[in-house]
Amino acid sequence: MDEKLIQFVNHARDKGMDYATIRHLLSSAGWKQKEIAEVLCTRDLELSIPEPTGVGSARDAFLHLLVFTALYTWATSLILLFFTCIEFAFPDPARRTSYYAIEAGLSSIRGSLAALIVSFPIFLVLWNFLLREVRRHPEKAKGAIRRWLGYLALFVAAVTLSVDVITLIYYLLEGQLTVRFVLKVVVLFLIAGSLVLYLGYTLRSEAKAET
Repeated sequence: MDEKLIQFVNHARDKGMDYATIRHLLSSAGWKQKEIAEVLCTRDLELSIPEPTGVGSARDAFLHLLVFTALYTWATSLILLFFTCIEFAFPDPARRTSYYAIEAGLSSIRGSLAALIVSFPIFLVLWNFLLREVRRHPEKAKGAIRRWLGYLALFVAAVTLSVDVITLIYYLLEGQLTVRFVLKVVVLFLIAGSLVLYLGYTLRSEAKAET
């Protein structure tokens, strides 16, 4: 903080000049509003001006969009990876396995692994960073972008879980259950169910922390 600025404000106040006049004179002389506010706050208040937390900022939106994109990417890639492995382990006896089908399956596995290797660490690092930000600044939990994306992900996972259970019951009533189908249902149920539980617990905990 500039010493000349502090001396001027102290001298002006000692002469009986009001804050509005002091602010106008300093602004006219080219001082920034932040510098003027800091020196006035330091002179007459015990606490300094708090730093902004960045709630609703472009940086906040960027990080949340990136972390939830990574979440969708790794969850989808993991599901597809398990589905392809199940296809290899329990091939459809009614379909002839060709060289091209095997190559397509292996290519799908490589693609899913590549997406998983890239997206999961990004999600893990950024999500932990955002959780630490919320613990340091609880008001960040009120951010609209965090709430909207969080509940949207929770909604998608819940709908996927519901459709998974409905499909299982339908094929059970039809008497068309196979091992490969049941395994796919279990994979989808575990991944979607885990996301529902974790996201629901996180959003509920943050909502309680606000009160």
